[in-house]
Amino acid sequence: MAFFHVVLFVYAIGGDIAVYYIGNYITKDELSIEERLRVRSMRFLVDMSARTSLVLLLPIGFTLGTTFGSEIDGASLTIIWMFSFFWLGLIWMVHLKKDTETGELLRKLDLFIRYLLSFVLISLGVFCLITNQIIQSNWLAWKVIIFGLILINGIWIRSIVGRMRFSIKLAQNLETKFEGEQLIKNDQSMLNKAALLIWILVILMAFLGELKP
Repeated sequence: MAFFHVVLFVYAIGGDIAVYYIGNYITKDELSIEERLRVRSMRFLVDMSARTSLVLLLPIGFTLGTTFGSEIDGASLTIIWMFSFFWLGLIWMVHLKKDTETGELLRKLDLFIRYLLSFVLISLGVFCLITNQIIQSNWLAWKVIIFGLILINGIWIRSIVGRMRFSIKLAQNLETKFEGEQLIKNDQSMLNKAALLIWILVILMAFLGELKP
């Protein structure tokens, strides 16, 4: 479990960095919109490595947590694993079915899960810190909270990507091309800030997991 935890961490942060650099090509107005749309499609595919890793880090993290004072084990841990595999299948279906009615419904379900899960994880971590129950190690409770914050950050990124679709449509029209190009640059600038924040949160999780203060 510890080995896979490290491997998935590398793919999560590595995939996110790759998405960051690929995304910057979308702002290059010397490239045609068609070329930038191909780059955008590539970004979505590369991002799946980070999304897959994030989902699998959830059950592996809780499994490792049983060694460090977490009482979430047995049937509860089995449910977390089953939920995680369901969620993993869902995000891949969202990717494979994107730009379809089915894909849009699955995307909304995925978004609902992220809202709900972020609330549950942050609430759980805060409860454990206050009561010293369920998860006795404070550093581990903080990792649970940070995981929830990473999910919120991902929701923020999704909202920006949604706006960027509109910006790209404007850039494809000669009458609104200038406005669209400016909006694309603004959206990408916001995405870069969101990416920086998620790197900080992931590195903080790694710091807590390694030093266990």
